[in-house]
Order: sequence, then structure tokens, then C-alpha cells
Amino acid sequence: MTTTMNGWGLIGTGDIAEDRILPGINSFASNKLIAVVSRDQARADAFAKKFGARHAYTSYDDMLRNPAVTVVAIETPNALHAGQAIAAARAGKHVFCDKPLATTVADAERVLEECEKAGVKLGVNFQCRFMPCFIESKRIIDSGEIGEVLLVELEASAGARPGGTLARWRVDPAMAGLGTSITVGVHVYDILRYMLSSEIVTVTAFFDSPRGVMEQAALSVFRFANGILAQVNVNEKTPNPHNDFVIYGTKGRITGRGLTRSRFSGELQVLTGRGENCRMEFPSVNAHALNVAAFSQGLLEGRAISPSGIDGLRSVQLTDAMARSAWDGVHVSLSYS
Repeated sequence: MTTTMNGWGLIGTGDIAEDRILPGINSFASNKLIAVVSRDQARADAFAKKFGARHAYTSYDDMLRNPAVTVVAIETPNALHAGQAIAAARAGKHVFCDKPLATTVADAERVLEECEKAGVKLGVNFQCRFMPCFIESKRIIDSGEIGEVLLVELEASAGARPGGTLARWRVDPAMAGLGTSITVGVHVYDILRYMLSSEIVTVTAFFDSPRGVMEQAALSVFRFANGILAQVNVNEKTPNPHNDFVIYGTKGRITGRGLTRSRFSGELQVLTGRGENCRMEFPSVNAHALNVAAFSQGLLEGRAISPSGIDGLRSVQLTDAMARSAWDGVHVSLSYS
């Protein structure tokens, strides 16, 4: 199904929606923000005025009944994503969902099933795929300039927050699911799948917290289907993190300095099999907006969406496996049908 205009409805009026998603919606010529939903009418009214929406609701169901809304952006607490995505699909709306797609594998599968049944497109906000440093890293890997990839080491951290506070739902396991694995980790887990063109098939993970307590640090070792090993450290505890990654190949390597967080600039250093050593600077970009634009273009052209609902499902399957590994002290194998 193709269209000439995307009529967007947004549920959730937090910082990411305001600073990242809505500017992305409004930057694409064939998008129109039709409606916003907030629990607070005054906040909904303020968002609608600021971003040019025609309608401001406190009821999600009321927005879904608006025929001018053809696509819904979901920017709400994690545990609400699946139900809101399913409701949108049943109303015939395309869905752009923030990560995670759901907090359980069963719910993520249900979202995919309902979107497929309704014939609507489903996209997930994995904005790191639109960061130029990772696009260039994938190009280098695919070109063979560093040979066959052997190992990856990666750190991603939001840093320590001494005295800082998070939204209440973010520290509630019932609403958030996991901790830093979902808050920070899913973005870099997804970008590894993207760059390495392979699925994670074995997981060994360690959390800094016991079962039922949200982790602030997660250290994982992944084995990919193509044999590559990756060691990944994500956390929200360490002050002044490097946020670096290194991809080791049989002929060279790629080193990213300060590039694993989407709001920051950094440098890519590449040592090729020919002995060439080059450096590239990458400024900060609004990767969320680029993701929204790509999703919007996919709707207009009726083509496959990437990152897709399958990518969202794979992420939930992975973090579920990580939690089982960390809490039960076991290696966990993943298989995909």
C-alpha cells in the first residue's frame, strides 16, 4: 500500500519525542503531524501548538479513531508499547515504535502478527543504523578492506548519574522491563547485527544485580552465526566513559572513538590490509530524525521497512536470553524460525 502523505499521530510527550522524533517528523516534506496524545491536556495542547498538530488528545483511542492519522509514533513507557502498537494496527495505522518493541518475547511476536494481519508497516527506533560512522564501518567490513571480521569489543555507557534522577517508570521493573540492557544496550546489540550481517546465536551475560532488580551494568559475550565473537559492556555507572569500539579483522581493524552514543561526535580510525591508516571525524547527528525519515520514505514507496518489526523482535529475544544467562548462570543458545 502506497500513499502520498503520512498523517502522524504521536503518543508520548517526553524528551525524546520533543527533541528527536517530532523534529524528524516535521523535517520530511510528505509528513504532517495530525495529533498528539498526553495524559495531561495542557501538555498535549503545548506540544500541538509547538509542532503544528491539529489535534491534542488525552485519549489514545480517540486519536486512533481520527481518519487523518495514518501512522502512529509510540514514545511511552516500555511496558505499554506492545498494547499500543497492537491497538494502532487494529485501527489500520502504520506503527513506528520506540525500543523495546515489547518487554516479553510473546508480546513482541503478537505485535508482528497483528501488524501483518492488518497489512500495516511496523518500524522500530534503532537510530544507530543511521549514524554515518556505523554506515561507513559496515561499508568497510563488506568491502573486505580489513579482511574477515574475527572479534569485536564495544563499550556503550550513558555515564554515572550522581544525584541525577530518572523518570519513575524507568526504575520500575514492571514498566521498564530490564535496565541498562534496554536503555542503552539494545541500540549497540542491533548495530552489531547490522554491521556484521549475522544473527547472535549464543549469549553469555553478567548483570550487576540479582533477579528482579534492574541492572545498571551488563557485560555480554555474543557468538554470531558466522563465527564472529563480540564482547559488549553497557552500563550507566562509570563516570566519563570512552564509548569506543574495535572491530578486528584478519587484515586490519576499525576503531571508533566516542561513537557508540548517538548524540556525540567522535573519530573513526581504520587500518587496512594494505597498511593504510586513515582517520575520519564524525559530528553528532539527529539519528532519530534520519530513522523517522527513512521510515516515512518507506511508507510512501510501499517498500520494506528497516529497522523492521523483525529487528525489534530479535532485540527482545536477545535481552530475554541475556537475562536468563545472567540470572541462571548459564550459556543461552538462540534459534530463529
